[in-house]
Amino acid sequence: MNTRVVNLLSIVVLAVVAGCASMTAPSVTPTIQAEPADLETQLAAYVEVQEALAADDFEAAKTQLEGFARVADDATRALALRALEAGDIAAMRAGFKPLSESLAELELPQGFARAYCPMYDNGAPWVQRDGPVRNPYYGAVMLTCGVVDAAAGAHMDHTPRHGGTVFMAPDSFHHIEGTYPEPGVFRVYASNNYREPVDVSTWSGRAVTEEEYDETTDEFIEVAAFDLIPSPGGEYLEARIPVGGLPAEVTAKVIFQADFPAERFDFIFAELSDNEAPGVVAGVTFEDAPEAVPLAQRIMPDIPADPDEIALEIASRSRQIQDMIGRGAFTEIFIPALQAKELALALQDHGSKLPDAARNQVRIAVRHLVRAAYLLDWYGDLGDKTDVDSAYRIFGSAVGEIGAVYDVPTAQ
Repeated sequence: MNTRVVNLLSIVVLAVVAGCASMTAPSVTPTIQAEPADLETQLAAYVEVQEALAADDFEAAKTQLEGFARVADDATRALALRALEAGDIAAMRAGFKPLSESLAELELPQGFARAYCPMYDNGAPWVQRDGPVRNPYYGAVMLTCGVVDAAAGAHMDHTPRHGGTVFMAPDSFHHIEGTYPEPGVFRVYASNNYREPVDVSTWSGRAVTEEEYDETTDEFIEVAAFDLIPSPGGEYLEARIPVGGLPAEVTAKVIFQADFPAERFDFIFAELSDNEAPGVVAGVTFEDAPEAVPLAQRIMPDIPADPDEIALEIASRSRQIQDMIGRGAFTEIFIPALQAKELALALQDHGSKLPDAARNQVRIAVRHLVRAAYLLDWYGDLGDKTDVDSAYRIFGSAVGEIGAVYDVPTAQ
């Protein structure tokens, strides 16, 4: 066999071996030569990953994650490289969580904001550009699921500017204030994340005063609805509704952008809105707590030493939430909900003294209560009564399970 043939055979053999090796070799963490950049540059690169995941683009997220790893510091790079081992977008999102937890703890420069999703993996934070929520853990499935400005329990300014009730829109950027300044007049004002007025000239929607639930479709059918019309200067949307007595219940279904679905906000007005009244954040008063202390710490309840008393306190918070839902005070719900969460976690620490069956019952109930408390916090800000009711059913059921173990009455 001549030399040329031998060389050709050698090349073929090497190519086949290399091809087999590429098919059978296990995936390895890529080796990336990197030079740490300043924090703002790192965050800018990280946000490219976050936005790619929010857009459900696995290949783009992988490319951006490699770029982020090149500018990250050593500890953060290690987290990024572990996320790069993912073979699909679900695994990458799981790896993105510890990376995000690390960055969310830092003091962020201007232009970046913390966000928190209560649904993903028992709660997960991330960092994004300051603006509407873009959830990297769920993408299009629940793009606006989350709250901006850090961890669960953190709240921004919900002070009414026009004497009404303020809810946070699902995008966690717009604030929606519903008012009832005179009989038959319903208005919706909007402001941004900095509580600056938003021009609503291009917005539209409906003010719904009556609807019926259709069990076959699991939807609410509008019976009486009235168009929300922008004011001449775009300061507010207004609907003229049939004059009725107080309290007045109005559901605003607001369309922020053409071809987008309407967002729902449920308002209950016990009295006419007073535009001259000083704005206050409903229910958030802590006389003995300094303002410098984070809100999540200020609302921390006193934890009794006796587990029976803890169970009583949990039942008391549940009744408070029922009352708030009944009068439409959805933005106040977060206080008793998050206090109940802390009490339930403390109660779980006493579980070793219970029989096995009772201990498991409490453990499962606490898990459900904690998740429902976060949902009540979030849905209360959004002002959608159907979601609040749904979250409370989970919460109330968990409270009932705890009450059954400790023989505590939970019904109001």
